[in-house]
Amino acid sequence: MSEKTIFFDAYGTLLELGNYHRDLSALMLKETKFDLDLDSFHLAWNEEFDRAIFGIIEGNKPFATIRAIYGTSLKNAFLRHSVHLKDEQVNELNIICREFLDQRCSILPSASKIIGKLKEDGANVGLVSNGDDEEVLYHLGDLVELFDSVITSENVGLYKPDPQIFKVALDALGADASKSLHVGDNLRIDVEGSNRAGVGSIWYNRRNKHLLDGIQPMFTISDMEEVLEIFNLMFPKHR
Repeated sequence: MSEKTIFFDAYGTLLELGNYHRDLSALMLKETKFDLDLDSFHLAWNEEFDRAIFGIIEGNKPFATIRAIYGTSLKNAFLRHSVHLKDEQVNELNIICREFLDQRCSILPSASKIIGKLKEDGANVGLVSNGDDEEVLYHLGDLVELFDSVITSENVGLYKPDPQIFKVALDALGADASKSLHVGDNLRIDVEGSNRAGVGSIWYNRRNKHLLDGIQPMFTISDMEEVLEIFNLMFPKHR
């Protein structure tokens, strides 16, 4: 195995979503016909989703798949607005959430070229996603064939930013954290997680978001092709 390793996040990084999450909140309000403030509901859903993820990471809650978390966090977001949904309603809405994800999700146009170039330059290329196996593989399509390993939260029972999921990913490739990089779009999930695991973090920030206190990426990029420059900077070719 090569000593040079680079991991990618899936959703929001190699898989483009646009304004999926906000638009999904709007769709849920439309489907349920509840007249709630979109901003307030969207914020509540995000907070409930994060609470569920970090509750699992901190050991306060048993592991649940991302699809299950979508359902429970959606139900709790409505509860915060005094709306009580039956489990059957939540299940039906969760099916709509998945269908909407299928519609909105697309592979970054340059992804295949970038991964191919990295492999030509001797890199191990892995994927580390807070996703469910079937969904991640479906959305990656043929791109999955380019990866040397694919680690999903469902597969290993761990979520980023838990450094253990990065350890699993490193072990799968026989990789050294100090000679590895991780590219992701989420500061709390990808950057903080890889930092804690001792893996070099590359923040994919094409929406010009602000840094969060206490979380500092090793590199920040706005165009995915910049990954190639960083990789060659970190792992220069021998002449």
